[in-house]
Amino acid sequence: MATVTAAMVKELRERTQAPMMECKSALDAVAGDIEGAIKVLRERGIAKMAKRADRDAAEGVVRARAGAENRGAAAVLLSCETDFSARNDKFQALAEAAITSVMSMSAAGATAEAVLAARSGSGTVQALLDDASNTIRETMGLRRVARFDGIAGAYQHFDGRSGGIVEVTAEGGTGSAEFGKVLRELCMHVVAAVPAPLAVDASGIPQKELDAEREICVKQAIESGKPQAIAEKMVGGRLQKFVAERALLEQPYVLDPDKTVAVWLAERARQCEVSNVRVTGFARVRIGE
Repeated sequence: MATVTAAMVKELRERTQAPMMECKSALDAVAGDIEGAIKVLRERGIAKMAKRADRDAAEGVVRARAGAENRGAAAVLLSCETDFSARNDKFQALAEAAITSVMSMSAAGATAEAVLAARSGSGTVQALLDDASNTIRETMGLRRVARFDGIAGAYQHFDGRSGGIVEVTAEGGTGSAEFGKVLRELCMHVVAAVPAPLAVDASGIPQKELDAEREICVKQAIESGKPQAIAEKMVGGRLQKFVAERALLEQPYVLDPDKTVAVWLAERARQCEVSNVRVTGFARVRIGE
């Protein structure tokens, strides 16, 4: 009798999207024959997931969480095909298992693969995903994982479709509940800002984004028929506006648009007796983005 290897189970799972233990059982039943195992899974009604593997998993749920005393934060996005399934108890439990697992990891180790391999109850997060996918009969996946280790905050929108996390360096009472509220409010801006921030400040805007915007601005200037000198000034001004719109600290704060995020944050931090606040990172996690 042929030995069923882990590689064979992996191949069968990738081809059928069936749960790992079901793949092992099917391979055992046919002495390791992959094609025979596919037939067994189809007969059992388990391999139907393979027909749905190419469907767009455009719905899902977002979870975002901060640690005690504002130390560390994480966010995950679990995807599925329909909003109805996103509200399913199994899927919601899967999201909780995923965010709990991420919070137990360091930022360096918090990859999708590590989360799926993490223990949850008597099995793994991957096993929970397989179970939910097979029960609900939809394509599902862990689409996004974000994790910070330092002073951090989190915000999860009430509908579970968006969330954000931020990380800062600062001095003073950074572990207070009041400063945690400030960090949460900053996360709210990250989630709600239109257009979405691309970097903490102007220096972090990706060059490819600047090049693409410059190309658009140059084309518009040429088509306007302006003289070369004026066209160059137009391009420079529009690029400055683009940077201001996409650099987090330069954006108007969503709940107080008369102030930039930088000004608002400094004022709120002082109220908490926190100084020298510097945003070092952020992550925006939304269904559809």
